[in-house]
Amino acid sequence: MPGEFSGKVAAITGAGRGIGDAIAARLIEEGAKVFSFDLNDPDEARAGVTYLKVDVADPGSVEKAFGAIDRETGQIDVLVNNAGVQRVALAENMRPEDWHLVLNTHLTGMHLCCAQAIRRMRARGRGGAIVSIASAAGIVGIPGRGPYSAAKAGIEGLTRVYATETAAANIRVNAVAPGSTRTKLIEQGLKDGSIRGDWQIERIPMGRLAEPWEIADPVVYLASDRASYITGQTLVVDGGWTVQGMVHIADWLVPPPAVPGE
Repeated sequence: MPGEFSGKVAAITGAGRGIGDAIAARLIEEGAKVFSFDLNDPDEARAGVTYLKVDVADPGSVEKAFGAIDRETGQIDVLVNNAGVQRVALAENMRPEDWHLVLNTHLTGMHLCCAQAIRRMRARGRGGAIVSIASAAGIVGIPGRGPYSAAKAGIEGLTRVYATETAAANIRVNAVAPGSTRTKLIEQGLKDGSIRGDWQIERIPMGRLAEPWEIADPVVYLASDRASYITGQTLVVDGGWTVQGMVHIADWLVPPPAVPGE
């Protein structure tokens, strides 16, 4: 039985690991041809994915990558902007080069890839879907994450703008904002102590980190025809973390009211 994305072509930035790899796996399961844009080699090459060396912050590199897709398939139906980097420091200690690296990778990278994809989707006349990975960190304030939070909030802003610019061409532009997710990078941080898992989990109402597939599934949904009337939206997938805030849930629990007669 043909998959939901049978005959469609998807480009995913940063598909070599973590959430990007999980998205690639789901799209392949549904029949898509997938291209990965990444500067790094994949943790483990996945059948059905063509891996391209791409610097998403470099206009020439991005244009070259889309040219490769043109030559091989002649179409682009789905773009997922997932590539990202992280640098942590308080404002007064943040190095300018780290600030620019984070903003350029997340925000400029999204813009450059969107511009190339939208141009091709318009010309082909069959619409398309763009889904970008924002973050719960773009909604709440987390010390030391200034450029990351700014970039992720910017992704939400660009999502709304590009949705209004492309809706008449049946190009839908949405975002998914994950909370803390159990990727290999997070797993390593939990093991070496650089990430405090207990601190994070205590503040998530569902009491656990997300699994990569739990982020991939909403991305694939927004990219699918099932979401045909959804555009300009950000879907937060964080186990309830942002709606609760960063307090420990136990600090706010109160005994239930007494039931009359008991």
